[in-house]
Amino acid sequence: MSNIKDVAELAGVSVTTVSRVLNNKGYISKETYDSVYDAIRKLDYVPNQIARSLFKQRSFYISLIVPDSSNPFWAEITKYIESCLYGYGYKLFLCNTDDAANRERDYIKMMRENMVDGIILGTHMLDPEEYKNLMLPIVALDMHIADHIPSIHSNHIRGGQLAADELIRNKCRCVLNVIAVLTDKSPAFERHRIVSRELKKNGIRCIDYTWNPHADLADYYEQVNRLFDRYPEADAVFSEDFIVMNAIKCANERGLRMPDDFKAVGYDGTLLAKVSYPSMTYVAQPIRELAEKLVATLIQKINGKKVCGDIILDNVSLVHGNTTLPV
Repeated sequence: MSNIKDVAELAGVSVTTVSRVLNNKGYISKETYDSVYDAIRKLDYVPNQIARSLFKQRSFYISLIVPDSSNPFWAEITKYIESCLYGYGYKLFLCNTDDAANRERDYIKMMRENMVDGIILGTHMLDPEEYKNLMLPIVALDMHIADHIPSIHSNHIRGGQLAADELIRNKCRCVLNVIAVLTDKSPAFERHRIVSRELKKNGIRCIDYTWNPHADLADYYEQVNRLFDRYPEADAVFSEDFIVMNAIKCANERGLRMPDDFKAVGYDGTLLAKVSYPSMTYVAQPIRELAEKLVATLIQKINGKKVCGDIILDNVSLVHGNTTLPV
């Protein structure tokens, strides 16, 4: 197996120069750079990641802590985060908390002990004081945690307004506003608050129903089915894509014609929303952009830049499908 000395000898440079090329330290001429990487390719040399980590005092690992990566939204954004991190030369530790504080605490402890370079938080079950003592760069998605931790999220106020306007345009009489957001500390709660306020202001009954966040995804249909039994007067639903997808299925099985008898507006714009039948009307978040902004902001913090406060992406839009009336 080739080592760094073999690379240096073949490239005609010192071991120190090879190390500087690998770690992008100091000025390296293009000729030297090309010679070193040509030798690396010829020898099929694999740099020692542990040694590189010690040299740079970095592990090149980032932890992503989410409630449930099987949820369509989390699955999609995790894919983009991993891809974006790879472009920066980092790898991903994925941790599912199942919305349990003890698991989140254990994962954070493990991350500190294993020297990850930073954390992307997609769940927040701990007291804010527990985050203040962390000496790691952290960014949060859809969470207000502490002053020093930036919160990155879509413009949920605009998203909620788009959904409300669509339901009002469709002359709905009674809307199930199914709230699957874990905490009102999340900016995502705003979309449901706006929908509720706007519908009631326009004389439309709005049932603000809090979803069981600990339910297994396989049980979502049964939860939705019970909602239909409990509120037979409801003629529309607004919630995240996966809940709305189950509501569409339930409405179809009950013989409700969409959009004549029942309307549905989803939120997120995941792949699931794009393949539903009938095609779903939904508010699309910029999921890829959220992932890119999370990673770019965390890299800034790792490199010593002070970043805090809310970072809001305005690119939310309403996508019309066949679960609401034609425009």
